[in-house]
Amino acid sequence: MKRQAQVISLLLCVIILATLLSGCKKTSENPAPADPNNATGEANSLVTEKVNLYFSDDQAMYLIAESRDIKLAKDTKNEATIAEAIVNELIAGPNDTKLRATIPKETKLLSLKITDQIAYVDFSEEIKSNHPGGSSGETMTIYSIVNSLTDVSGINKVQILIKGSKVETLVGHEDLTQPLSKYENLVKK
Repeated sequence: MKRQAQVISLLLCVIILATLLSGCKKTSENPAPADPNNATGEANSLVTEKVNLYFSDDQAMYLIAESRDIKLAKDTKNEATIAEAIVNELIAGPNDTKLRATIPKETKLLSLKITDQIAYVDFSEEIKSNHPGGSSGETMTIYSIVNSLTDVSGINKVQILIKGSKVETLVGHEDLTQPLSKYENLVKK
């Protein structure tokens, strides 16, 4: 019995010693500071693009540009990826509390392609079904998209689609059957 108690005591000492030593790991004296923007070394593969996003003023009379930096993968950066990022930022809404979102938050960008300097932007049904309506609201939605995208080099017009198809109008006022050009008169300088 005495021998068994000695063995158990010895085992407990070994376990305690192993536990204590496992927490004593040698670390570098000068560890590199953590980069919060580069958890996996991806900062070298990202580029920042400064874009203008057009949101409505609080009276739905004018579009006001909000400058924003978007990050894109360096190896996939092109007009289409910039345009996709712009549309997704428009859906996310403005940072400035004085500006109003122009696209319902539930809206999804289904696809975006650029052919012959026309951006074909395909939205989910929510852009129409969740739209608050009104002719001014519809104009703000359409031209926030058009004016933001036509700022991108290589895009001169925008064709808005819903679920892959052309629509006559968004909520009954603006003609969407043809690609649209930038409308500068709506932009408040």
